[in-house]
Amino acid sequence: MTPPQRADEARNAKRRMADGRNVTLSDIERCYEIGRVVGDGNFAVVRECRHRNSRQTFAMKIVERSKLIGREHMMQNELSLLGSLCHPRIVRLFAHHHTHTHSYLLMELVCGGDLFEAISERGKFSEAEAGQMVSDVSEALNYIHCKSIVHRDIKPENLLIERVAPGINRLKLGDFGLAMVVTEPVFTICGTPTYVAPEILFETGYGVAVDVWALGIILYILLCGFPPFRSRVRDQDELFQLIKQGQLAFQSPYWDPISEEARSLVKSLLHPDPTVRLTAGQTLLHPWASQCTTP
Repeated sequence: MTPPQRADEARNAKRRMADGRNVTLSDIERCYEIGRVVGDGNFAVVRECRHRNSRQTFAMKIVERSKLIGREHMMQNELSLLGSLCHPRIVRLFAHHHTHTHSYLLMELVCGGDLFEAISERGKFSEAEAGQMVSDVSEALNYIHCKSIVHRDIKPENLLIERVAPGINRLKLGDFGLAMVVTEPVFTICGTPTYVAPEILFETGYGVAVDVWALGIILYILLCGFPPFRSRVRDQDELFQLIKQGQLAFQSPYWDPISEEARSLVKSLLHPDPTVRLTAGQTLLHPWASQCTTP
């Protein structure tokens, strides 16, 4: 290829990348150095990447489009909703590019792993640590709920850890594949069983309060190391029955050292009636959560 041809191809590639569609893998590799795998899931792999000109680092979520057949709406949700959001406690989406076989989402790189990994490693956390995490997630939820967006898949795997300083970690909310704008009660059953709210199971219609319920489940786990509703034989029907019954218990000796203020917040987040349950904004104002918050 002659120098003028190379220049033309570079200009064409730049145009295709700006448009975001009908690009080729060569176009993407011409723009980005694609590095190590930092995460993977059922539909995508996430790799660290660096822009060749600016040297800025990103997380590149690479989605094999053939695996999304019948689930294309999940990708569209993530692109349309994440692209409209800008908050320090939410993982940013900067750009997206699409070849015939794959989609490439250029996202904020958050290097500390996810909360599920941290729980698996640590087991449980101090009240101060748990309080900061609840405040972080509540900030993100309050922001999206004010925009009438329900996430519908709040769980530790979707909370990424940002290491801001030695010994200081913050959480960022990611994965908006199940998120939606809600203007009236929703009846679709979805989410992850451990974190699903009772109103979803009763099929009476639900809204943004289901995210707060899931946050309550996470807080319970953070403080004692296990969820409040669980089937000892891993039977999903039994789990759902326990969630619908909503009998919350603070088992001894696991909860003996936990303060009454922390228990109070757990109860308020896991209230079976979504109209009585705390909102994300109210959670931020709860005395226990606010005293644990880092500016």
